[in-house]
Amino acid sequence: MYTYIIYVYEYTIMSSGKRKRLTLAQKIEIIKFVEAKNIGIRAVAEKFNIGKTQVSDILKNKVNLSQTFVEQGNEESKRNFPKSGGEIIDTVIFQWYLHARVNNLPISGPVLKEKALELASEVGLNDFKASNGWLQKFKDRHQISYRTNPTLLKECDITEWLNSVRESIKGYKECDIFNCDETGLFYRILPENTMSFINETCIDGNLSKERLTIMLCTNMVGEFEKPLIIGKVGKHNCFKNININSLEIVWKCNTKAWMTRNIMTEWLLDFDYRMTQSKRNIVLFLDNASSHHSLNNLQSIKLIFFPPYLSSCQPLDQGIFQNFKTLYRQCVLKHHLSTMDNGSELINKINVLHAILWIKYAINEVKRSTVRNSFIKSGILISGENETEDNIATNDYKALLIRLIGDDSINYAELDNKLLTENQSLDLIKIMQELIDPQISDEDDTEDDTS
Repeated sequence: MYTYIIYVYEYTIMSSGKRKRLTLAQKIEIIKFVEAKNIGIRAVAEKFNIGKTQVSDILKNKVNLSQTFVEQGNEESKRNFPKSGGEIIDTVIFQWYLHARVNNLPISGPVLKEKALELASEVGLNDFKASNGWLQKFKDRHQISYRTNPTLLKECDITEWLNSVRESIKGYKECDIFNCDETGLFYRILPENTMSFINETCIDGNLSKERLTIMLCTNMVGEFEKPLIIGKVGKHNCFKNININSLEIVWKCNTKAWMTRNIMTEWLLDFDYRMTQSKRNIVLFLDNASSHHSLNNLQSIKLIFFPPYLSSCQPLDQGIFQNFKTLYRQCVLKHHLSTMDNGSELINKINVLHAILWIKYAINEVKRSTVRNSFIKSGILISGENETEDNIATNDYKALLIRLIGDDSINYAELDNKLLTENQSLDLIKIMQELIDPQISDEDDTEDDTS
């Protein structure tokens, strides 16, 4: 009798708390719902029929949940099983392989095996064996072939890849075929300072304070997603009393103002969620940067990676970035003209908020014909003949430049083309440690800044 009463009492408590087991995919759905709707915990608990404490726990742990969701490749998993040593080695060695290919370094099977053993030893995975069987499975998983060196590619190799890509995107509308990539931007440099910055990679030092990393994403018809902008600090003085979300951008920060795997993962998951909600299936072209990695759990996005030897041929590099920067610097020049009579240093008056507004303006002014032509130049889109690009922006920009310094020969629009947008030193040990312990993440610098 008493046992029955206790059992009923315990069941009542558990039911009233509404705590139930959720799949990892369901937890991610709750996180995305809260981010999209910006509503309170009580309303979320009622919608998903769970307890408020459970909602709070999910939101507190959203970064780790998102990372685990990406790594597992199993949407219905209820438990977070850690990656095995072999899976960790596989992930990191593939990043190292891509980095080596981008830098035109020759890679062979024995080299891959030796590097895998070296990394396993570094992090204490002493049971890992770089056998011939492991190597063959690694090559099969990532479709790796040693039949040619990327510096000696024949035209037929490029044609073969482009033909296969065109075949794979046949069933998609042009509005559902996207390309995204990052570019560095010295956001407040004036023409007279150009020679101090040209060809600068900007890893550290004073110049790094003048840069942002911008990720643009557009489809074939010239429709841009909200720009992702990465700065060095989170709380600029110019953001005071401003809701950053109202600016229609995605703002991120870290100590280098670089793209990272975590930032890219978060953006991709959000993009995928929005496409799923809109009932759209899309293709997204990416280059093989180390921060761009394949995700197993995307529901509505098909990722296609440019081979390392074709990364510079992606649409954004075929005129979109150049047009965007020309339009942006046109804003800087006009602002310069409007304040020349002031007698004060203009460079100290241009802050990150100015940059955000000019970035948005420049994106909106990029012609759809420019975007379409860039997809044609990349080889992804075939057209009978290229449309004529609108050069009004470039002409206006040159006229302004001549007015200011009397010389339009300096390549002011492209002075930051060599800016690094991610860590190219490839800290493999840190990547492995992050996979072993997901608590390790990017550092955010949230100190106040004068700009």
